[in-house]
Amino acid sequence: MNAYTRVLAKKHRSFIINCVCPGYVKTDITLNSGYLSVNEGAESPVMLSLLPNGSPTGLFYDRKEVSPFE
Repeated sequence: MNAYTRVLAKKHRSFIINCVCPGYVKTDITLNSGYLSVNEGAESPVMLSLLPNGSPTGLFYDRKEVSPFE
């Protein structure tokens, strides 16, 4: 997913394309064993969706922080 994010960001330079891991969220898919509420897990994707034009693109975010692709 991370590499594909970079490919898309390079191909579509007029868009801001990033990927995000919202963390371990209490949902049905985790059998409600996550440590973040749904609201806390939604903060990161919402933050990225509201980035202004000219923001960094092609990045991976771990919650609200930029994370290296390593």
